[in-house]
Amino acid sequence: MITTELIQKYLDENQTLILAILENQNVGKLEACNQYQARLQQNLMYLAAIADAQPPSKPGANQA
Repeated sequence: MITTELIQKYLDENQTLILAILENQNVGKLEACNQYQARLQQNLMYLAAIADAQPPSKPGANQA
């Protein structure tokens, strides 16, 4: 089951992966960057699939 906690876990992991990619780029460890980037892409594809599976929201539903 997909929960907000699971989605938050992926978002937190993505943040960690992005920071690791930047750090490794700065020290020239490009092979490590590739591994982190591959994992980041997997996470993003998973999150995109979850978003695509959601029913469309009704117009004006988010307005106060």
